[in-house]
Parts: sequence; structure tokens; C-alpha cells
Amino acid sequence: MPRLILCTVAAAITSALCAGPVSAGALMKVGVADDGLMQRLPGRAADTAAAWQLRGVDQSRLTLVWARIAPAAASVKQPSGFDPRDHQSPGYDWSSVDVAVAALRARSISVELSLTTPAPIWASKVPSRREPTYRPDPAAFGAFVHAVAARYGTQVSSYTLINEPNLWQWLTPQWSCSSETERSCRPASPAIYRELFRSGYDEIKALTPRASVWGGSLAPLGTVDRGGPKSSIGPLLFLRRLGCVRESFARDRSSSDCRQFQPLKFDAIAHHPHSAWRAPRESNGVADSVTIGTISRLTNTVDKIQARGGILNGSFGGSEARRKPLDVQIDEFGIQTNPPDAWSGVSLSKQNDYLQEAAYMIWKNSRVKLFSQYLWQDEPLDKLSITAGSWQSGLYFEDGTAKPSAASFPNPFWVDLPRRSRKATVWGQVRPGGQTRVTVQSRTVGRASFAALRTVKTNQAGYFSFKAAVKGRTAFRFYYDSDGYGVVTSSVRTVKPR
Repeated sequence: MPRLILCTVAAAITSALCAGPVSAGALMKVGVADDGLMQRLPGRAADTAAAWQLRGVDQSRLTLVWARIAPAAASVKQPSGFDPRDHQSPGYDWSSVDVAVAALRARSISVELSLTTPAPIWASKVPSRREPTYRPDPAAFGAFVHAVAARYGTQVSSYTLINEPNLWQWLTPQWSCSSETERSCRPASPAIYRELFRSGYDEIKALTPRASVWGGSLAPLGTVDRGGPKSSIGPLLFLRRLGCVRESFARDRSSSDCRQFQPLKFDAIAHHPHSAWRAPRESNGVADSVTIGTISRLTNTVDKIQARGGILNGSFGGSEARRKPLDVQIDEFGIQTNPPDAWSGVSLSKQNDYLQEAAYMIWKNSRVKLFSQYLWQDEPLDKLSITAGSWQSGLYFEDGTAKPSAASFPNPFWVDLPRRSRKATVWGQVRPGGQTRVTVQSRTVGRASFAALRTVKTNQAGYFSFKAAVKGRTAFRFYYDSDGYGVVTSSVRTVKPR
């Protein structure tokens, strides 16, 4: 529904306050991805889904690792008698996925399935290498995708195909080099992904044409070096080569992997814009990267590739496939904490602040339709964590103890006061959605207590936003009556003109 127009007489420190109609992310969905709780820890899926429903989660991603579900994953030969297209073929193990899908649907949470490598060795084009990420056979991947889509059908609202294909951990080779020098190396994984995605997309659409299939699912950055066994490709370079355009966005149909180019259809573009320990607005200074504060790099790049026919919007036909902008689905975003991760974590209070600021930043971008928390609960901290062996980005520690961000997840709040301005945007959300009456309070320097500033009603997705004049250092918060929890108060946000 349209954003509420909120006007009232000035109060306390404010002059006229008025929220005009804003199209931004008025109905942006809230997501969570946590395969540990939903698939790897027995008996946790149902209770986790129930907790998510209470906290306003609209959608959840489940990762289906091909090698974990298919039989004889370490063998160079497909098992005799196994039919990879038949989801009922003996050898497939769907047990944890079945439980997770049922738990989410029982709580009216939309299901996204991410179908990804590592693959069974027998599904590689070169099985003799015994590398589960090396050049998976598109036909074999298509058979696996067919089995998934046949099994879950209309229970699934969206799919992604191959998780973070620009990283060596998921797809290899990332580069093809003609000599030992880095200058001789050219991206290889975009062309491999292109055929894997095309095969999977066609299988899903043939069985469940209304399901949305998102492309990309890219990691936020690559590595500085290129050509090594553990080097990766930045997401923007990956997309340019995927769409066979040069750095200038001129069409490339002469390179060996582009001579018979046919564009892919994406129903949306998925991305994982992790910013590590940096604040959301802080740039990492890395070319071809896309973190939470630089989503415009992603949309600008995708739009230019689409205009040149390198990627098409699969939700539309004819000329509109090249003209209608692709939605952005952020189906993974997390900020690791210290404790427990002393290497890449931020303080608990910073995680709490960064997640709320990021939610506001993403809400402002009308292209983004989903913003997903990764993870709900920390994974075990192990010796591999320093190289992404596990994540500690949960709202809860591994033992279930809540971090401060767990309390703010149902009611993210941010006050944005630009430099050289005395007018702030006061923004927040009440999860789950529905029109909730919210009272925003403020307190200026020298005042002992908060005073009511504005009472507003959220839109159907739980969002509210209005402008407030700020003359000096001012603290803001909001409260509301939550069914079953009584009166709930948000975090406090303090701003001052700069």
C-alpha cells in the first residue's frame, strides 16, 4: 500500500514534520538463512520456524548441497540403477530437506531453495580429478534440479542455482591461464556457471513455471591475485563476463567463451553483500566488489549488461526482457561478532547497530525486495573459522544466549541525519508486519526524560518513516504494544547536526 502521509504540528525540538509518499522498499520482505538450525541439527527445524514466524520472517533459504543429497558422492562413476532425474530413485537422501520445508510451510514462511555444488565426483566433466567443484556437467546438474523441482513443486516460491559461483570454494576453475603469469589469466567460472544455470532454469520452468529463479547469488568480492587454486573473481567482473561484455560494456562476441553466446534469463538477481567488520556505509576500496553500501554498483552493472542483451529479465517477454529492471534479492547478509570470533568479528553493540543501519539503507533502495539475516545462531567456532570454515554472525551465540541484536530484530530503528542538514529521516519497522500504532519519542540535551514526538501507524509490512527537524544533539526511540510481549521499546538512536 502507499506509504502513509504523516503531518502534524511541531512538538518540542521540531518544526513541521511531514512524511511524504515514498516508494522505496515499502513492502520489502524479511528473510533468514540458517541451515545449521533447519537441516544439520536434528529436532530444531520446527521450533526455529515457529520463532521466526513470531519475529516476522517472511522467507527462508535452504541450501541443498548436491553431494550431500545424491548417492556415492566420492565415486567417479554414477551408481548403477540410479536415475538422477527421479527424486524417488534409491540413493537420494531428502530427509533433512523434507523436514525443513514442512516446518517453514507450517508457519507460512516462503521457501527458497539454493541448489549448489559441491557435486558428486561422478557429475564432473573430468571425474578423474576427483574435485567436487571442478566443471560440473550441466546435463547432470539439470537432472538434479529436475528431481528437486519434481519433489517440492509448488511448495517452493523461489530458487537460486549455485551458491557464490565467483568463489573457488563453490566452483572451479575460477580462472584459465595460458602461462604462469597472472596477466595470461582469464575468467573461466562465468562461462561454466552460464551453462549450469541455463540447464537448471529450463528444468524448473518446465515443471513449475511460476517459481522465481534468481541468478547470481554472488559473494561480495574476489581475491587480489588471479589464477591460483584459491583465487576468486569479483562479482562485477563475474557478471560482465557472464553477459559477455567488456569492461566498457561493449558487447564481446569474439572471446572463445562468447562466440556462440546466448543470454541467460534471470527472474531476479541475488547477492550476498557482506561487509565483514566494516560499517555498512564504509567502502572496502576493492574494485569489482559489492558490499552493503554499494548495491548501486550491482544494479548499474546489471542494467548495462541487460541493455546490451547479456542478461534478460525472465519475468517479461519481448523487448521488455531487456528494459524491465531486475529486482535485487539479498538472501544472505551477516555481521560476525567478537566474542566469539576475535579475528573477523565486531563488538556485540556494533553488530546491533550495523544490522539496523543496513536494514534502513537497503529499505531505501526500491530495487531490493528481500533482506535476509545470516545466521540466526552462531556456528561452532573452530580452527577453520579464520578461512570461513564457520560463521559467528548469528543473533544468538552457539549455546542459544541472545546477543543485543536479537532484541532489536523485531523492531529495527534508524535515524538518518545527513551532513550539513537539520532534517532527519526517522525510520523503523515492527515485525511481523501489519498496521501497528507506534509512538516515537525524543530527548534533547538537558532533558531528563523522553517526550512523545509523533504517533504513527505502520504500513502493512510494518514500516514507518517521517522527517523530523533536529536543532541539536537529540536521542530518539519508539515503543508499541506487541501482542504477547506487552510494551516493546526500540533501540535508542542519537544524532546531532554536523
